[in-house]
Amino acid sequence: MPSFDRRSFLQLGLGVTVLGAVGTGCSPATPSAKKQDARTFTIYWNAGHGYQAYKEVIDQFGKDHDLQMNWQKFQWPDLTTKLTADFRSGNVPDLVEEVSAGTGTQYGLAGNVLALDEFATADQAFGFPGDFIDQAVVARQYDGKTYSIPLHLTANGLLFYNKGLLSAAGFDKPPATWDEFLEVAKATTKDKVSGTALNSDAGYAGPFYSQQKVDFSDIAAKQFMVPPDAARTAMQYMQDLIFTHKVSPAPVATTDYSGPQKLFSAKRAAMFVSGPWDIGPIRQGSPDIDLGLAVPLTGAVQAASMAGAGLMIPAKAKDPKLSWELITKLTAVKTELAATKEAGMSMPRKSWAADPSVASDPNMATIAKALAVVAKQDVALSASGKAAQITELWKKAYQQMIIQHAPVEQTLADFRKQAGAAL
Repeated sequence: MPSFDRRSFLQLGLGVTVLGAVGTGCSPATPSAKKQDARTFTIYWNAGHGYQAYKEVIDQFGKDHDLQMNWQKFQWPDLTTKLTADFRSGNVPDLVEEVSAGTGTQYGLAGNVLALDEFATADQAFGFPGDFIDQAVVARQYDGKTYSIPLHLTANGLLFYNKGLLSAAGFDKPPATWDEFLEVAKATTKDKVSGTALNSDAGYAGPFYSQQKVDFSDIAAKQFMVPPDAARTAMQYMQDLIFTHKVSPAPVATTDYSGPQKLFSAKRAAMFVSGPWDIGPIRQGSPDIDLGLAVPLTGAVQAASMAGAGLMIPAKAKDPKLSWELITKLTAVKTELAATKEAGMSMPRKSWAADPSVASDPNMATIAKALAVVAKQDVALSASGKAAQITELWKKAYQQMIIQHAPVEQTLADFRKQAGAAL
């Protein structure tokens, strides 16, 4: 792998995945069906990102403006469902965490969220876009308009491993290739421990098919998961980990993405593939685990998939200027550094990456290397207006292959046909 220094990180060019960044956490709050009071400020947030660093900012914001802060936390699918219903009713929250870079574009082109460029231009002290890594910004823009502000910048594809379990099996370093990964997974599968654990969420397939140079979509050609042979190789490898090699339990269909992390924290899985969002839960829940974090695996190539949420303002928010002010506080460098210290999350600001506490952190260095090999995606999918529909089709196909053991080649062919028709 090529060397990767701070300068490379700051100049990094990234793609965008419509499948999104993922989190873990509790069930969604039960929202009120009543119109929100004028002095209530409502935020929709991912349950896995309810960090103390953000709570302190939100609480202080409420005190400063004499507001009742209604911070509702959801799993991503539940947030999407609730927000879609709100757009239809017109009773919207004041600020929303965006599931992935393309989501704001999709909502913005439909007139449901605001373009934020005028706010940014009038607020030069905020440093947008100049202090944000370029492609974290570009991925949220379409036709000259910016529909969300990056909150996190992460890579899905990091290898989490239990150093103690690998050492006991005779390995003094983590696997680097698919063949090595299978070897280590077999060696560490024993008693009640699985060598690895695959996720029920389809977004976690991204690193695997990207490592076979597969493009999820080519909207111009109306094609998906191409080239077909490489896509079959990637998905068959994942399926075989469960049903042939039996080194991973079959995932259970759920909106909670924390299954592999929980198995790992319980010392029932030696390895799993995820992103920085799982560092915090492992540190807090299982401090006795000697956690290792390694760069993405190499299949045909080494690759990860881009992840990272953003913040967007609904077009019918009560006071968009107030919503913008909270965005600036939640994405300030001070807040970013506090969230990184608390949860190990990686961030989009250049000044964050240059901070000594980040530059000297070995986990952040590993994350930076993962960001350097993020596979580029077809950003036209978000602008097509069909991203949500196609994501649902992919979720169904993925779960058929990974949970239900459906034939890979036929399931992929069916998905391509259905996704093509959706366009």
